[in-house]
Amino acid sequence: MFVSVVASNVFGYVSLACWVFVLVPQVYLNHKRKSCAGVSLAFYLLWALGDLLNLAGALLENLLFTAILLPAYYIFTDAIVLSQFYCYRKSAGDGSGERLPLVGAAAEKRPGRLATWHVLAGGLAAAVLVLAAWLAPRSVVAQVCGYASAAVYLGAYVPQIVHNYRERSTEGLSMLMFVVVTIANITYCMSILTAQTPTHEYLRKYAAWLLGAAGTIGLELIILYQFYIYRHSHAD
Repeated sequence: MFVSVVASNVFGYVSLACWVFVLVPQVYLNHKRKSCAGVSLAFYLLWALGDLLNLAGALLENLLFTAILLPAYYIFTDAIVLSQFYCYRKSAGDGSGERLPLVGAAAEKRPGRLATWHVLAGGLAAAVLVLAAWLAPRSVVAQVCGYASAAVYLGAYVPQIVHNYRERSTEGLSMLMFVVVTIANITYCMSILTAQTPTHEYLRKYAAWLLGAAGTIGLELIILYQFYIYRHSHAD
């Protein structure tokens, strides 16, 4: 039991260390290029919504400390990246030519409108969850938040994958970020699975968070594969 707890803590803090660092390469790349072109705004908007749902569910379900600390930190880093979108979009209005890809070329022509729809959808989801908190038991609301965050996380990668495919390029994205994200999700899952003997009740409690982390690993690998197959496009 002691070994399991130590292993869980090691995996948990490795995951936390990865997440502390994960957005640094992308933030630096955006700053260096003075642009967020190549990065899907929808990806980060949905990721931020998933983080909010993740944190709400973790708090309500009283999960492991690292499972609560991680989404709280995610929200902070999400704010940094989204602020870059705002700053560089403002620069674009001054003539820099910046575009904010949401779900492809058509979306790039109207980023403000689609971003507004994403914010409205997030607000609606939050309102539904607040209403549910009044009508349903706490544990039920926690699980709803957990599965909703998992679904949002899975959906968040789709706009970025589609954008990369349409552009035949991953220029503007940090490959290191996706490598670290993959490691972070693997160690996060291991921290949960090694915390104690995985009984049915324990797995039921953490199923949504395991789905959200493990499910996105495959999508992250797809993006890493896109870095490989489109590697020559940067030179073009």
